[in-house]
Amino acid sequence: MDPRNNIVKNPAATKARHTPLGELLLKAGKLSEDDLNAALAYKKERGMKLGQALVELKLVTEAIIAEALRQQGRVHCINLTPGIVDHEIAMELGEERSRQLGAVAINRICGVTTVVMEDPSDVYTVDEIALFLKTPVLAVHAEPSRIGESIDDVFNAKKSQTDVLAEIAHTVSSGESSVQFNLGGEEEDLGAESEDVEQPVINMIRKVLEEGYEARASDIHLEARATAFVIRFRVDGSLYDRLMLPKGWARPALARLKVIANLDIAQRRLPQDGRTQIEIGSRKIDLRIATTPTLTGESAVIRILDGGRELRDLESLDLDPTQLEALKRMTDCADGMVLATGPTGSGKTTTLYAMLKKLHKPDTKIITLEDPVENQMDGITQINANPKAGLTFAKGLRSILRQDPDVVLVGEIRDEETAEIAVQAALTGHLVLSTLHTVGAAETITRLADMNIEPYLLADTLRGVVSQRLVRRICPNCRTPVEPNLELFERLGIRADEAAVFYEGKGCKQCHGVGYKGRCGLYEIMRMTPEMRGLVSAGKSTEDLNNSARDAGLITLRDDGLRKARSGQTTLSEVLSVTTRG
Repeated sequence: MDPRNNIVKNPAATKARHTPLGELLLKAGKLSEDDLNAALAYKKERGMKLGQALVELKLVTEAIIAEALRQQGRVHCINLTPGIVDHEIAMELGEERSRQLGAVAINRICGVTTVVMEDPSDVYTVDEIALFLKTPVLAVHAEPSRIGESIDDVFNAKKSQTDVLAEIAHTVSSGESSVQFNLGGEEEDLGAESEDVEQPVINMIRKVLEEGYEARASDIHLEARATAFVIRFRVDGSLYDRLMLPKGWARPALARLKVIANLDIAQRRLPQDGRTQIEIGSRKIDLRIATTPTLTGESAVIRILDGGRELRDLESLDLDPTQLEALKRMTDCADGMVLATGPTGSGKTTTLYAMLKKLHKPDTKIITLEDPVENQMDGITQINANPKAGLTFAKGLRSILRQDPDVVLVGEIRDEETAEIAVQAALTGHLVLSTLHTVGAAETITRLADMNIEPYLLADTLRGVVSQRLVRRICPNCRTPVEPNLELFERLGIRADEAAVFYEGKGCKQCHGVGYKGRCGLYEIMRMTPEMRGLVSAGKSTEDLNNSARDAGLITLRDDGLRKARSGQTTLSEVLSVTTRG
């Protein structure tokens, strides 16, 4: 221990810091004595670094050099992916200088710019970059190929943005459009002239909606910032920048959105919510548009609801065979209530519609009440709730029960009145499907009890609860095995000697450098057994219900997450992020 700062020194790390690179590679078995001598001679002849000589002679890979440098500890090393690069900071260094120096500026924290280079010990280059950027520089190492990929990504993205603006300018004169808006039942061609906003803004909104839909974005964020108007897409739960425009575009763009969503254009001091429908090609897409005032101007978020997409069935929900069997048995019930629980955006509606797909038969009448209807199915009756007009879930559900349904789907149980009507419907011979916001399956029963639903009624009507979360799926293009992370192992309750191989995504162009592409569900399915009904009727605690369910073979969210991590579908960090409570 160092008495001056109470830091415990790691003897192995200190020894590695003073060990030459060549010796480290020899000890690791990555290099032979003959190869090292050949590389040293080549290094001396060409006047280059040993690592450069080894790679040029193809004796080792860049990744092996990077790992050896990490062990050596003389320079900071990072795993450079395009996703961690701040494009605004990178562009300050400029494309020509970045390529000439083989360096990319990735971020700036507390006035210090982090610059990734092949050789961070090159003080002359570091000083040149610091003088140019007029900030102190922290130089770190990454493989040259990764640096080149990041430079391409930054400056090609800038060119792509220019191309988008060029397309917008082109459509000003051509009026080309595959997008149409439905306003009050009448279609308005976005190529048409508008007195409220200028034509380039109309074309920009059209282009953004087309690209957002094609990119599978769930939301499009239009953000007025201090010096720019930024458009971002949320894909698979993560946001990434798509377009940066001058600040002057913000107000007319928000005005255009308000026009198509029937909102008040003059009102910029209060939040507003609206909706509209568009056609992209032959697909009808519902949009929910929410605007809000901020310190730097008005911003908006567009939620994309693709009602025409192909619905999933139960077999495609990434369920364990025992989970699938439990869900099918719940769906086969002639009456009762089945609930899907979890936070917003956890795939509850997808699960309920997969159940509806199984229940959809010529002799069965199905009615849904949602806010809004997110998926369209032929042959069933679907109703949009409209609280502003007085059509709440409670009032709508009362009306639905007079329509002689066999199966009822209620978008969400939000209050005691809706919960009471849903339970009564389940008691009178209907199968009721709905959602609730709780953290787990057993907690759902406690939540319904808090809504003053009698325990004996819950025991009689509840057929089962599906608690679920969505985690990002590892990009198949850049998936690679990783060394065990002991801290993650400890927090997830995994033994350090476990033989399973876990994976992560390195980051590539296909996944925008984040290492993930798509999402998969984690499920906790609790079916009401006779033992569980007895506990519910007796008003037992959440802990007692959880213990009984586990004794009966319940696969918890964490168990399901670890199963999917072991099979290479997702990462341990994703599992931890959605299964840690409190």
